[in-house]
Amino acid sequence: MNKFLLSFAIIASSLFLTPSNAQAQGWPSEYEGVMLQGFYWDSYTHTRWTKLEAQAKQLATCFDLVWIPNSGYCAGHNNMGYMPLYFWDQNSSFGNEAELRSMISTFKQHGIGTIADVVINHHNTEGWFAFPKETYKGETYQFQSTDICKNDDGGATLTQAKKDGVSLSENNDTGEDWGGCRDMDHKSANVQRIVKAYEDYLLNDLGYAGFRYDMVKGFSPSFIAEYNTACKAQYSVGEYWDSSDNIKKWVDGTASDGVPTSAAFDFQFRYRVRDAFNGNDCKNLLADPANTGNYPLAYQESHRKWAVTFVENHDTQYRNENEPLDPLKKDTVAANAFMLAMPGTPCVFLAHWLDCKADIRRQITARRIAGIHSQSTYENIQNSPAAFANVVQGKKGSLIVAVGTSVGRYTPRNYTSTHTLILSGHHYKYYLSNELVEEWNEQLKAIEAEEEAEREEEESFVPYTATVYCKADFTPVYFYAWDSKGQLLGNWPGQLMEGKTKVVDGEEWYYEEFPIPTKDYEFNIIFNQGSGKPQTADIVGIKTTSFFTATISNGRVDYNNVTDEHETGIEEVKTENGGLKTEIYDLQGRCLGTLPAKGIYIQGGRKILR
Repeated sequence: MNKFLLSFAIIASSLFLTPSNAQAQGWPSEYEGVMLQGFYWDSYTHTRWTKLEAQAKQLATCFDLVWIPNSGYCAGHNNMGYMPLYFWDQNSSFGNEAELRSMISTFKQHGIGTIADVVINHHNTEGWFAFPKETYKGETYQFQSTDICKNDDGGATLTQAKKDGVSLSENNDTGEDWGGCRDMDHKSANVQRIVKAYEDYLLNDLGYAGFRYDMVKGFSPSFIAEYNTACKAQYSVGEYWDSSDNIKKWVDGTASDGVPTSAAFDFQFRYRVRDAFNGNDCKNLLADPANTGNYPLAYQESHRKWAVTFVENHDTQYRNENEPLDPLKKDTVAANAFMLAMPGTPCVFLAHWLDCKADIRRQITARRIAGIHSQSTYENIQNSPAAFANVVQGKKGSLIVAVGTSVGRYTPRNYTSTHTLILSGHHYKYYLSNELVEEWNEQLKAIEAEEEAEREEEESFVPYTATVYCKADFTPVYFYAWDSKGQLLGNWPGQLMEGKTKVVDGEEWYYEEFPIPTKDYEFNIIFNQGSGKPQTADIVGIKTTSFFTATISNGRVDYNNVTDEHETGIEEVKTENGGLKTEIYDLQGRCLGTLPAKGIYIQGGRKILR
């Protein structure tokens, strides 16, 4: 990382740790940060903890917060976590607890706060009423049937409870019903005890910075106030999918001592942006205070501090041909440009970041240089279907954002002597206050240098083979593997490993070899006993030779990555005269020229240990 970007990361870190932010509850005032939604639906490859951690330096140049999926164990292969089963078992489809802790710690070192996806409206069971028992620091936590809302699942749960001779809570749900899991009664002292202990664990043990609350329409906002006050959550944002009037009521309903304790996602901002770009009519972006239900929180001075804006998320994105939902169909870059110039706290969607990284990186840089924050003011200076422009005031200067199909021909009148065009792309432009242009030019050079280094790293990659070793205390052993394109070792439960073993360091291991054809290629694996038998959680994002142990525990297979203990199992590659080949690459595919003193490297397409 060059000196400028390193300094930039340090500055971001200091902002994140400032005393004013540390004392805030719910959401900081005049917050200048930008959040990344670090997942999309079925993003098991891109969102694994180890992969996100490896991007910490780059992410820190753009993002102050990263919201990740529910990290608790939810059972089954490829589970997004919205039907939670365990709170304290942190082995999910995105990685194990050790990997999670490492990622959160690394993020924190780079000034990034990690936002937990907290799903407490409902809870999964093993059967209708069998909640798992969990123990943490000597305390036992277990939901009971009497913690289930009396009217859960429209009365179906009560009917089943009578058949089974089971008692439910005497209280009805304090919000909307949600089918599929048991809706929890947040009036219950046991529910409150478990949720408070869980959230304390997330913040003060795992190291999360705050919460994204799922399905908050399912229970009273007064409980958000109680939980956030108990754990002193610095960052809290709720998913209240509704009109702006109702979102505002929910935010106000989270108040403690008259002050809200949670922000909310600005769904009406998202719909304004979607309609403007899908319909080629940017007049949809205009403020309309008379239509309050469709008037984004970010447009309203009274509530823009609590507005987390977005243009797409995992629920609105296009998933597949059978579930198209209502996506933003075009002008993704322009939509993000508008969001990243406006007040509120922007939340960039991971799929957009991956597809439009160069533009979004520059847009966020311009926002930061101008000092635009969650409560910035703005003025509309152009309003037509094909060209729309706002001038937004930051702490250090102002930024003009212009979007629309004819914006290429647009110049902001009355601002030509005070602002300079610094950035333009497909259907968007940014004009920055003249006094900030020099700073922009310096930071743009740093960005371009970083991008050039990334291109060089990509071009230096040499394909190789990764071997997965497993030593299990059970038989039979199956390897099930897949990548982003599909299965690698056949249908579930995968390949029976009987007889496929190799002795490494005097021990016998099951093994399978996997070609790594490109720098970004990764595969995933599950060790299991066969169909309907115990299995590990998903072990995702493998791209190097790895060693695992697998043991049966509590009806499933637990695994440990013991690669560091078995590096001697990697074979040295030599030329015919006994010398090492000269083309040497690190595990990121960078050509090193000479062999360093110690480590694991690639030579001749194979791994070596020095």
